[in-house]
Amino acid sequence: MEGQETIDFTAFITALTGSITVTQVLTVLASIVGVGMSFFLMWLGVRRAVRAFTSAVASGRIRI
Repeated sequence: MEGQETIDFTAFITALTGSITVTQVLTVLASIVGVGMSFFLMWLGVRRAVRAFTSAVASGRIRI
């Protein structure tokens, strides 16, 4: 295709790599993992609580 111009991203990449540090990236990743683990453990706890409640209603006994 003739007449197409290419876009030069070198200035954008240079500005981006100059403003974001490795420490910032690791901090964001660590916070994402921490929040994800919290939601996972909460999900497991809710499943256990629902199962215990359902079992207690069905059998008439509470087991923990």
